[in-house]
Parts: sequence; C-alpha cells; structure tokens
Amino acid sequence: MSNETEKITINLGVVELAQIDVLVEQGIFSNRSDFIRTSIRKNLEAHEDKIERAITTVTGAKPTSGVWGIGIIYLNKEGLKEAFEDNGERPIKINVVGMLKISDDVSVKYFTKTVARANIRGILSAPPEIQNIVEQMNKK
Repeated sequence: MSNETEKITINLGVVELAQIDVLVEQGIFSNRSDFIRTSIRKNLEAHEDKIERAITTVTGAKPTSGVWGIGIIYLNKEGLKEAFEDNGERPIKINVVGMLKISDDVSVKYFTKTVARANIRGILSAPPEIQNIVEQMNKK
C-alpha cells in the first residue's frame, strides 16, 4: 500500500455519519477516515475483476502488450526495453491505474520509439518532456 495520498471531500447523510461515529466510539475504527478508507478498499477488492476488465476493454491493453498494472509502477529504461522486446519490438501500450513513475534514464527519443500509447488513470511522475508526450498521446 502506498503512503502517497490525496485529499478528497465527500458528503454523507447525517444517519450514515452517526453510524460511523458509533463504530468509532466502539473502537472498531480509529476515526471516520479509517472507516472510509477501509470501506473503499473492501469495495475495490470486491470489484477488482471488473476494474481490470474495464481497463482492458476501454484501452485495448492486455498484460502481454506492454506495461499494465494497478498500484505504483516504476519503469526505467531496462524495464521499458524488456517490455518492448517482449512485444516483438513493436511499440507498447502502457496502462496504469494508480501511479506511473518513469525514471530519468528514459530519454524522450527512447520513450517515443518504444511506447505507442500511455494511459495513466492517476499520477504520472516523469521528466517534463515525457509528461508532455503522454499528454499529447491522450489527446489523440
């Protein structure tokens, strides 16, 4: 599990909020946020197959056609080279739900040679030039 978080705001009804407070008072959860995070994780686990199927269907990506994953994916030049070679030296698709970190050892030239499409639902951490390329890929 990642330590990197983002803050969101949600609206709950007074009854649901009071029920959460009862569970917190009983010591089942340490606070409201703990309850909400736990509930979200359980729902995501329960629907993991639907999430994976939706990613594959919408983006056309399969684990064998490039880099694919849920979570924090780290991609350096060696990993990119391996995925490119595994795909018959055809440009790959990158599909990540979560965070994709692209190492500084990946040049713009190598990235454009080896990547046909990059779809990141979440955060992209990469050199600025590569971030711009990914943005352009997603505008097409």
